[in-house]
Amino acid sequence: MKRTILLRAAFTALLAVLTSVSAAAKDGRDFAGQYSLTDVTEMGGQVKLTLSLRLFNYSGADLQQAVVTLRPSHPGPEVLGTFAAFDPAVELWRSGRDVVVRQQLTIPREEYQRWSAGTQPGVFIGYIAADGHQIRRWAQLSRRPIIPETPARPSVAGQ
Repeated sequence: MKRTILLRAAFTALLAVLTSVSAAAKDGRDFAGQYSLTDVTEMGGQVKLTLSLRLFNYSGADLQQAVVTLRPSHPGPEVLGTFAAFDPAVELWRSGRDVVVRQQLTIPREEYQRWSAGTQPGVFIGYIAADGHQIRRWAQLSRRPIIPETPARPSVAGQ
């Protein structure tokens, strides 16, 4: 009898922990989007290119002063580039909305080859949460041939 009560209590505690973790992580994808590579020029062991990103904010938070960081697709502390600020017109990145950023970069040829073979760029979004903690999240990306300068917005009656 005591063993059954202990097992039930342990199961209930485990279920509560799993529920709270999954609720905090939602589907585990706070940021997603698309990327394109244009203006590609190989220069020996380096490749100069323009990386365009269309990023969607699914974090549930409106972000101010978000920073997009590009890291190698393999683990490591190296930073390949930083989109230090969004377009000055985008002062606030609202939850559920998208932004387009682009930057000319020079990256190692091996990294470009990985991206060309289907490995996505290591794009991370950093921001300060409402409670003051610094957050850094990975963005899940898919490749597109071209990302327009400004995403098309569906027209909504009355707006």
